[in-house]
Amino acid sequence: PNTYLFVGNEGIGKKTLALEFAKKILVTENLNNHPDFLILDEIVELGIESAINFISKLNFRPFIAQKKVAIINNAENLNINSSNALLKTLEEPSESTILILISSKLRLLPTIVSRCQVIKFHTFSIIALKKFAELNKLNIPTSAFDLSFGKINQLIKFSEDKNALIQAGLLAQKYKDLIRQSTGEKLLSIGEYAELETEDLEKTFLFWLSLQVRDLGENPTDYKKMEALNDSILGLKLNKNK
Repeated sequence: PNTYLFVGNEGIGKKTLALEFAKKILVTENLNNHPDFLILDEIVELGIESAINFISKLNFRPFIAQKKVAIINNAENLNINSSNALLKTLEEPSESTILILISSKLRLLPTIVSRCQVIKFHTFSIIALKKFAELNKLNIPTSAFDLSFGKINQLIKFSEDKNALIQAGLLAQKYKDLIRQSTGEKLLSIGEYAELETEDLEKTFLFWLSLQVRDLGENPTDYKKMEALNDSILGLKLNKNK
C-alpha cells in the first residue's frame, strides 16, 4: 500500500515504528535532513495552509532513494479543509511516495480511512513491559508497571523521573480514597478539585479513567464510573462549570 494509518492510544510506539519503517524504506539510520523524508508533527489543529504546504512536497520524485516517505503525526488534528486537501492526494496517490498517518483516535474522514492500510496498535501487557524494561536495563519499581497502563513511553518516563512515579502513585491512592468517602466528604472534595486549572483537572480525570480501564476486568460494574469520568472530561472540553 502507498498509504498507512497507524492508530491506537498515545505512548505505545506508533511514531517510533513509523520512523523505523521510514529508515528501512530509505535504507538509512539517519532521517535528519534526508531529502526523501518528510514529517508533519503538530500538536495543534492542522489547517489548510500547513496541509497544502506539506502535500505539495509529495509531488516531487525521490532524490536519492527509490521512494519518498512522508509522516503526518497527530492526524486526528486535521480539520475539514485540510482533510479534504489530503483526500485529493489519496485519490491519486503517487507510486513513488509512502504516506503514513498516525492518530490516537479514529477521528479521520471515513473516505480517508478507506484509502489507508489500517494498522491498529494496542497497549502492552505487564509481561511485555517487564521484558522491555529488562532488555533496556531500566531500573524501576514494580509499581511503575501497573501505573504505566501498558504505555512504553510512560514506563520510560517513570524510569527517568522517579518523582513522576511518586506523583502517579499518590494520584491513584487519592482516587481510591475518594471512592470510599461519604457523600458529604465527596461534596467537600469538589471544591478542592474545582480550584484546579481546567487542563490539570482534565489530566487528573484521564489518569483516573486509565485506572478504571485497567481494572475493568476485575470490576465490570465500574463501567458506570468510566461513564461519569468520560462525561466530566467532555464537560470540561465544552467549558462547563467545573
